[in-house]
Amino acid sequence: MVCVHYGPHGERLIRRGVQLSELIGAPLYVLNVDSSDSDEYNQSKEMYMAVWKRLAEEAGAEFMVRKRRGRKTTDVIVEAAEEHEVTQVIIGQSAQTLWQELTKRNFVNELISKMKMMDLHVVAVQRMRAGLEETHEEGVTAYLVKNEGMYQLSDEPEGTDFIKGKYFHELHTEFENGLFKIEQDGKARYLHICEGNLADPL
Repeated sequence: MVCVHYGPHGERLIRRGVQLSELIGAPLYVLNVDSSDSDEYNQSKEMYMAVWKRLAEEAGAEFMVRKRRGRKTTDVIVEAAEEHEVTQVIIGQSAQTLWQELTKRNFVNELISKMKMMDLHVVAVQRMRAGLEETHEEGVTAYLVKNEGMYQLSDEPEGTDFIKGKYFHELHTEFENGLFKIEQDGKARYLHICEGNLADPL
């Protein structure tokens, strides 16, 4: 079972899950734990979900969404895994700073303590700025063009409402997913692009 959250690494985790399920000859499940307390529409979330659902369907996997509803994410993951008799769980984790380690209980340790008869696979997902060249293609000049209320990735500036930046296409993906770098208040900011559309608020 692959656990995915909103961000650019879900697709990579699912592909890792496909490889593992084929290796051991087991069915594949893709789980998203929804931590929101409302059913309000979220454009960024919906775009990521659409990609994950498509990948899961192509791999013959079952895609699941579970509401957290005040529970711990680790409890929801273990509950779903036990229901489907899962033996292998895949999650992604970014490198944490020492301060984060000291002030926040380690999610991996908490999950392991609750798992029974399951193996946990932790896939390292790097920060966007660190190791960008290892996860994305070389950046190219591109534009975000506003179209019907949404910003879409384009090779050329169109109309009067557009943003110039540098686009880094994510490696090993058939979709137009990646990061769009802009300069904001003198600092670099990386925006997520999902299937050619801006997935982050400006």
